Amino acid sequence: MRDRAEQSRFRILLTTPAPVTHRTAEENLGLGYLAAVLREDGWQVDVVDGWLEGLTPAELAHRIVGREPALLGFACYRSNMDRAMETLDLVRAGGLRPFTMAGGYGPTFHTNEFLRTGVDVVVRGEGEAAVIGIARHLADGKPELADVPNVSYVDPDGVARHTPAGPKIPLDDLPDPARDTLPLTIRRRSLVHIQTARGCQASCTFCSIVAFERVAGGDTWRQRGLRRIVDELERLTHQGATHFKVIDDSLVEPPRDEEWCAALADEIARRGIRPRLRGSIRADRVNETVVAELARAGFFSFSCGIENFAETALRRMAKRADLAQNLAALDTFHRHGIYVQAGHILFDDRTTMVELEENLAMMRRYIWTVSKGIFTEMYAADGTNFTRRLSRNGLLESDPAGLGNNRYQLADPAVREVYRALKTWHKAHSACYDRTIDPISAPKALDADSLREFHRLGVSLREVDLEFFGRLMAVVGAGGADLTRDVTDLVAAELDRTVPWYDAFAHRVDAAYAASGLVYDGEPNPFIC
Repeated sequence: MRDRAEQSRFRILLTTPAPVTHRTAEENLGLGYLAAVLREDGWQVDVVDGWLEGLTPAELAHRIVGREPALLGFACYRSNMDRAMETLDLVRAGGLRPFTMAGGYGPTFHTNEFLRTGVDVVVRGEGEAAVIGIARHLADGKPELADVPNVSYVDPDGVARHTPAGPKIPLDDLPDPARDTLPLTIRRRSLVHIQTARGCQASCTFCSIVAFERVAGGDTWRQRGLRRIVDELERLTHQGATHFKVIDDSLVEPPRDEEWCAALADEIARRGIRPRLRGSIRADRVNETVVAELARAGFFSFSCGIENFAETALRRMAKRADLAQNLAALDTFHRHGIYVQAGHILFDDRTTMVELEENLAMMRRYIWTVSKGIFTEMYAADGTNFTRRLSRNGLLESDPAGLGNNRYQLADPAVREVYRALKTWHKAHSACYDRTIDPISAPKALDADSLREFHRLGVSLREVDLEFFGRLMAVVGAGGADLTRDVTDLVAAELDRTVPWYDAFAHRVDAAYAASGLVYDGEPNPFIC
């Protein structure tokens, strides 16, 4: 191995391009973890977060060329894969040919696409162990790439090689993530990311999380020690952070329970810090004590995958929570004044009209939940059980946008009419939804009054949506002789009738942004196509 002085002259640059998304930018904590483990191993590492900085591929490539890294690493979602490849092409056109690696959900599930574009190594699954091996290999030739866990590469004979998984590093053995982007995150009023666990113990048919964790084998959920978590919160608080997003896919998995939630709240109180926290939790892990203790710890907002208000749909999705648990979870959050982005999947290939009626009724009952419109469909992502079933049955169609969201047909003709109408309605208003809800779905570092105002605006949108949904269900339920024409006429009439309301509503949203000092810079929603 080279000595530390030589390593420090071997420049590594880690980056993520801005994804194609309607969401405003958030930091990429994966870059922070990779930078931290590399620096701990003695390497010089630069971090350029193209999303936080709002860089185009050309601007990002210019930045990379100026740094002249020997090793260039891309962290990729599915939604920025193409921009990563475009950036790499521009880097090469600029006369720089660094050794390149790519990792994250996009490269993990689209490995061959990255190898075909000339990426030297794809890291599948978690990357901390792999990036150290790659850096050492590039500097010294040892270890051989064949001995680096969880990587794919093309050998000198042009054959794609995929190395076996290695053991996952215990989370408490990892250094805290590097915080190169912390000042920019705070200035943008985005939530500072922190991670207390990785993975999930559920097995929902549509989800890529467990598939990603299974790439490396071992447990699909593992956690950090509680004191390590609060240590990091305390350090970040002293650096000026006030609002945090716990990016765990599922916060309270066994063995975490009421006692763990109470211990977290106690430790935070003992340190004398008052973080504002947002997290994700499964409905079947929610009870009165859990929510009360997490609220005491500082949680003001949760994402909770309710997904559907029909028991039959929940069973198809292999959700752990049943309808009663979903409703109980929402009622508990409401009693404690917690904002809830209730994840919802209204349509899949087997949705029925009865299920749509059940969902409409419960959407009205829980109108206060945070939602980006009434139209949602099951995401057919590569690597999921749902997509595999569609493929086996010959129901899978190509992804028109290249974002990993494969298409499929709905079986019930009446449901297809509702789907078509709600999608048309949603596309007409998607920019309005995204801008209105972003401050509380992302969320942003806002005071209580600003949060309440954006929430009120979101509920107002929901009321208009549900009024349209009800009228649509009545027309489809009546089953006229020319149902397609009847639905088309209804959508056109309702879009025309509500133009004045949406114009006035846009002014209310403008006023809320002005009062809170926020800027919305998300792109048009790419997933409504």
